[in-house]
Amino acid sequence: MKSRSASRRLQLPISIDEFAGRLLDWYTQHKRDLPWRRQPEPYRILLSEFMLQQTQVKTVLPYYERFLRAYPTLEDLARSAESEVLSAWSGLGYYNRARNLHRTARLICEKHDGTLPRDYDQVLELPGVGRYTAGALLSIAYGEPLPILDGNIQRLLARYLKIRKDLTGSGAEPVWDLLAWMVREPLVDEHISDFNQALMEMGALVCTSKNPLCNECPLGDSCLARKEGIQEELPVRTKSRKLQSFQFASAVVPRNGRYLLMQNCESKFLRGFWEFPKVVLPIGPDLPSSQLLEQTFEETHGLKIEIAEQFAPVDHRITFRKLRFYPFRAHLREDPEDSRGFVWVDLEAKRDYPVPSFVGKIVKRIGRSDDTRRQN
Repeated sequence: MKSRSASRRLQLPISIDEFAGRLLDWYTQHKRDLPWRRQPEPYRILLSEFMLQQTQVKTVLPYYERFLRAYPTLEDLARSAESEVLSAWSGLGYYNRARNLHRTARLICEKHDGTLPRDYDQVLELPGVGRYTAGALLSIAYGEPLPILDGNIQRLLARYLKIRKDLTGSGAEPVWDLLAWMVREPLVDEHISDFNQALMEMGALVCTSKNPLCNECPLGDSCLARKEGIQEELPVRTKSRKLQSFQFASAVVPRNGRYLLMQNCESKFLRGFWEFPKVVLPIGPDLPSSQLLEQTFEETHGLKIEIAEQFAPVDHRITFRKLRFYPFRAHLREDPEDSRGFVWVDLEAKRDYPVPSFVGKIVKRIGRSDDTRRQN
């Protein structure tokens, strides 16, 4: 007879041993050869988990390798300045992850002798580490039997169990409860690192958000959504966050192969980065006159510029923010009186300043315009 708690728990259509066995066999044959799997040391797992938050593996790989070359150990990372870490992270986006990783490295060195703690509650205290990341770190790095639930696993189980409810926020608790029961079962406990990674891998490679490869799924014959042909209708999706639009005029001021940059000290998501001086524009196609823009730059930044040439806009997306930049080539009528917030940077050389990727987009746009003009 099932206990009351078992009857309330989500039920697998097959036994846990069969479910785990199929999954582990598939993982052994099909798992990707990833650098943090080849060398599953705690620091490398920590770095990979931070980078993989909201970012696909194929995007992360070159950044992961580059970051490890810059900071081969946790101690190297902890000793570095935040600006250096942001520069090494530049281009990967979601920069609060880099800040949290840096703070986490320092905290581990200060409080845990440079070793990722094995205690779940202590790991949860690390900056940027939540329920999923704590479970992933401890299960993969140390073999601790802890559940994990990311977007890939959520999608896989929503389809496999035909869950028609929204699984965001508190709606995910029944799935967490099921996974917590799974990891206590002997077969899963014994292979927890591979089991958790297999769940993620299945969601990434087979049970994809669009056009899932059901014929290649080791669990396909017992998938409840597939039996009804509704696998692509699940999971239930809530309304996405409303997109916010912003427009800026960016002053591109060159001098002897360098560009004038200023540090962003206001925007939460770009705080600490260096970019072309910019001013906010009202949303719409009509731009202020050059005279008004020059006046605005002087009032906003103390920059006395002369706008020489306007270029086509450059679009950039940061999570739910849509940014449009209207770049202008400009010249300084005189150097700023207070130069502390400005630097001249050679963007082609090794950067000592973290620069967001839209700066490179703007430079390319100007370069393409120059090339076209020369050809004509």
